[in-house]
Amino acid sequence: MSIATDIVAKLAPNAKQNYVDAFQDPGNLLGQAEINTPLRIAHFMAQVLHETGGGRVLYENLSYATPERLLQIFGAGHHSAAIQPEEVPNLIGNPQALAERVYGLGNPRKAQELGNLNPGDGYKYRGRGALQTTGGTNYRRASIASGVDFYTNPDWIVAAEHLLKPALREWTDGDLNSAADQNDLRRITKTINGGFIGFDDRKAWFDKIWPIAIGAKEAWEAATPADDTRWLQQALNDLGARPKLVVDGRYGPATTDAVKWFQEIAGVKADGIAGDVTRAAIKLRLSAIRAGSNSPD
Repeated sequence: MSIATDIVAKLAPNAKQNYVDAFQDPGNLLGQAEINTPLRIAHFMAQVLHETGGGRVLYENLSYATPERLLQIFGAGHHSAAIQPEEVPNLIGNPQALAERVYGLGNPRKAQELGNLNPGDGYKYRGRGALQTTGGTNYRRASIASGVDFYTNPDWIVAAEHLLKPALREWTDGDLNSAADQNDLRRITKTINGGFIGFDDRKAWFDKIWPIAIGAKEAWEAATPADDTRWLQQALNDLGARPKLVVDGRYGPATTDAVKWFQEIAGVKADGIAGDVTRAAIKLRLSAIRAGSNSPD
């Protein structure tokens, strides 16, 4: 039994048979994509199990039961579709219409971005498969990369023999093995999602998967040192982190605690994740300190 199969069996007992069969991986697709270390396997599986609800979702669910939930996902201020309350009665329980409004010609800029250029493309190329491939452009790319015509036959993307292929193309194109080697869940999530929606759930899946993939060793200890993390650790030391961090390029508990310390000082959400806002605040604080030290008496 492969590690991936073991993970599905232990953590996703209600997974669709398509996923169970795909992760048997008779064609060694994971190996060909070099997803062959505990960190790479754990991060890939965490993303898949998040995107598929533990292997239970083959297709994006666009059948919303309540107006409140639909507007929470696709309403103004939440999504580029900016659906208005008066539109909702025609969209509730009508996944084809909702897909067209959100991903298709009813949302022209998003339709152009996704390559959904014909009536009905929003539903035809809705999210499917291991990483919920969405949009005609991505179906075309997956077709070219795999030699399987998903664009003409979109349902093939969830067939067990093909299910991993689009996800592995996206993973490889995003250079996500290197991100996994550095245990950089934030970068992986942003590449796959385009943002950080569901970040906490992705991390929760990773935390459950990691002991199955490796055993007792902590993930951050197994990570490849990263120059970006070295910069962060040195910057925090320069700002007065106590105890001083070891500048080893690994984002472990001590670095997380130091980031939280700085975030509290800077008035940034203290989650221990050094995202763009936190890094900008660090750079600004460092610049102010250095400018002050260069001032004449």
